[in-house]
Amino acid sequence: MKYIKKILFFVSLFLLYIIFKEFLQLYVYMKNVHPYAAYGTLVIIAFVFLYFVIIPIIKIIKIPKNFGPTTDKSKEPALISQRIENFRENEFLKSQNFDFLEINNDKESYNRIIKVLSKQAAEIRKNHVSQLFYSTAIAQNGFLDAILILSASINHIKEIFLLYNGRVSNRDLIAIGKRVYYSMAIGGSEGVEYATDEIFSKFATDSLKSIPFIDKILTSIADGFVNAALLTRISYITENYCKLTYIESEKDIYPSVQFIFNSAKSITSHIIDKLKETLIKMTVDRSMNFTLIAVNPIGYVLGKSIDKRENIDPMKKERLKDHAKLVGNPLAYGLEKLFKSLRKK
Repeated sequence: MKYIKKILFFVSLFLLYIIFKEFLQLYVYMKNVHPYAAYGTLVIIAFVFLYFVIIPIIKIIKIPKNFGPTTDKSKEPALISQRIENFRENEFLKSQNFDFLEINNDKESYNRIIKVLSKQAAEIRKNHVSQLFYSTAIAQNGFLDAILILSASINHIKEIFLLYNGRVSNRDLIAIGKRVYYSMAIGGSEGVEYATDEIFSKFATDSLKSIPFIDKILTSIADGFVNAALLTRISYITENYCKLTYIESEKDIYPSVQFIFNSAKSITSHIIDKLKETLIKMTVDRSMNFTLIAVNPIGYVLGKSIDKRENIDPMKKERLKDHAKLVGNPLAYGLEKLFKSLRKK
């Protein structure tokens, strides 16, 4: 097992090299647009890294430590009692007017509390995983994927710790950090989506093959799904550290691959179904803008999917469409805005 971990570590270094190459490609791309665009990109990346990575890490470290699961069955009752006393000061439970009058320091009462917290954790997970799927599907760069995965993972971990009223020990925090590192390396390398093509084989009908750049669109969707699954895994691992009281071994903390796959699929199913519906309609759409599809395929499809959603405020809908186009291809987005302004004149 020790040798396998070493091999995985060296593979991750190679994946980080790929991510660094993606960063250089992004910098050169922006520099070809304009030198100031390249400098501006560096400033934005530095700000994002500071605000969404460094500051949240500092906030996580400042969160009071909580007691992790025990491997000694005789110590479980004491752990349950300590956690319940801690939960009595839980801000979320207070906001829900949770009744502690009938709560005792036993397993049954503990499960009642965890049921409420788990439901909220599921909502947090759903929001963050959906956002990461959306963001990394339209980000056509491995370096941007890595930054998005890193920031999403750290902020999600922080939200889970705050919900459960305490973080894990430094040792367990390092263990979670390793999973974040590997997720960033895997997701940012953009290599895993090729192993998940079968997930989206239902899209690849003969009629869809008529859509320009369909391969690139499906690859972007697969990329977003892989990153969503990686964040889902980190989410459940973090939550298990916070809510489990007794484990036979550390393996009990880590959910199975099938469970993670099904969970990520369930969370992203509504987005994927909308994308499928949009792609099917595009096969008979005579008004497709082939120029926009060429420069930003997935941004165009996501924009069309957002356009079909009736439960979104029109102003918010336009902001989401602009966001999809901007992240997918900043240069194309700028040119589109320029052409539209010239037409108005």
